[in-house]
Amino acid sequence: MTRRPVAIVAALALTAVALLLAAPLRAHEAKEVAPEFLGDYLKMQTALAADSAAGVAEAAAVIVKAAGSYANHSADKPAYDALAAAAAKVDGKDLATLREQFKSFSIAMDTFLRGAGAKGWQLFYCPMAEGYWIQSDAEVRNPYYGKSMLRCGDVVTGVKKG
Repeated sequence: MTRRPVAIVAALALTAVALLLAAPLRAHEAKEVAPEFLGDYLKMQTALAADSAAGVAEAAAVIVKAAGSYANHSADKPAYDALAAAAAKVDGKDLATLREQFKSFSIAMDTFLRGAGAKGWQLFYCPMAEGYWIQSDAEVRNPYYGKSMLRCGDVVTGVKKG
């Protein structure tokens, strides 16, 4: 009889461990991780505004990986998937290509941040480049023309449709 209680306790302990291991990871809601993505995005924007391609594709790859990971454990999966897909397209090797790829990624980031209700950022638009970008402050630093037209751009409240 003494063996049966030990076996039952052991079975219960194994069941508890299995349940803990099978439990879903903590859901990462978009609002919680938006600052993380914004930080990586701003690294890209800052580099492009400084006429540098250094670290731009790498920061985009970080967003792809993180968004993909968070998507698997979140009710915000479609938002993460859309952001990861847009970031995955920022993979150019030269400055001109990265700047062009950054345009659609910036719109996706704007959509993600708005959906998450994130604070601490502002959307800008450059009519010359026909491109949007995000900054955390109001001093215009154009990622599409860099030093040649660093102050070209206006604050906007939303992305034009169509």
